[in-house]
Amino acid sequence: MNNLAKTAYFSGNYNGGSSMIRVVTNSDVDKYQRMVNMYLHKYVVKNWNEANMNRSDEEVTLGNTGMSIADIRQHLMAEVVVALQKYNPDYKTNEGKSVLESTFVYQHLFNRCGQLMKKLTKKRYGYGIWSSNLEDVLGESDLYGRDQ
Repeated sequence: MNNLAKTAYFSGNYNGGSSMIRVVTNSDVDKYQRMVNMYLHKYVVKNWNEANMNRSDEEVTLGNTGMSIADIRQHLMAEVVVALQKYNPDYKTNEGKSVLESTFVYQHLFNRCGQLMKKLTKKRYGYGIWSSNLEDVLGESDLYGRDQ
């Protein structure tokens, strides 16, 4: 378990209400370890050839991002803590239905993982440039007149 989840004990108001923020324990966060691994496999590993879910290879840097699988895992576990703190069990949808905690955490991770992947995979930050055709990246044409 990462240190971030071990130190995630907060108190205060959430959503401007008078309720206290939930105290998140390690057992609360451990329930969502499989969900974090699913997000890593589904959204992170497919974007980089060097990404690997083996624990021995999780410190390999992913392209030009400067992040590894372990870093992204820690980031997503921190987002689980945030989602658990923001979850309101008394919330009802417009149809009067309640929202499960796991559904709320799933949707929170979906949004945050999407934001992270957009940030990490932008071309202007170097993502994908090294595997692109060099002439296309530099905007040069064929010097020998063999343009197709």
